[in-house]
Amino acid sequence: MKKFLMIALMAVIGISVTASAQSKEYDKQQLEYKKNAKKLAKKQKKERKRQKRQTTSSTPLENVLISYYLETEPTCGGEKRGQEQTVSDAQSIAVAEKRLLLNAQTAYAQEVRTMLANNITEQTSAADGVEFNNYISNVAAKSQNEFNGDVKLAFMIYRMNPDGKTMTVRSFYVIDEANGLARAKNIAAKVNQNIETSKQIEKATNGN
Repeated sequence: MKKFLMIALMAVIGISVTASAQSKEYDKQQLEYKKNAKKLAKKQKKERKRQKRQTTSSTPLENVLISYYLETEPTCGGEKRGQEQTVSDAQSIAVAEKRLLLNAQTAYAQEVRTMLANNITEQTSAADGVEFNNYISNVAAKSQNEFNGDVKLAFMIYRMNPDGKTMTVRSFYVIDEANGLARAKNIAAKVNQNIETSKQIEKATNGN
């Protein structure tokens, strides 16, 4: 019994030591990511200042950039994708923000269509021709609102144009591709199920 308890105790100690080592390694990696993000942010902050660009955020630009890189830059541990959109004739920040968001969502919509097409093609044999492509377009259009949440505004910068009336505004977005891909697979599975159900109904109706 004592031998069994000693073995159990050693196992617990071993697990604790391993967990502690993994935790320390994780913390070390996170510090390295933050260090890289700060380095990139400082560099970009200087560049934006040189270009006389300002941020619309109340948070200092360097802090905003650090958060952005931590989400989108692989060397900073980022697993999402960054996307930039620009308008050069904005009358106001508010109007520019709406235009830029629409542009970002429209660009992502094309990616969504491709994701859906690929996933549906993998799950059904009836995956070619004009009719199928039209079907994919309809599915993508109906489900696009579900994907819009994958496009998140990170920050915006701007500068006045030489005319003194308009602005060049650039928005930076974080795209959650993993979330979008998972959703695309789920929608594709439902589409495939509907296709199979339709086939079964047609087969039963024709008496085959």
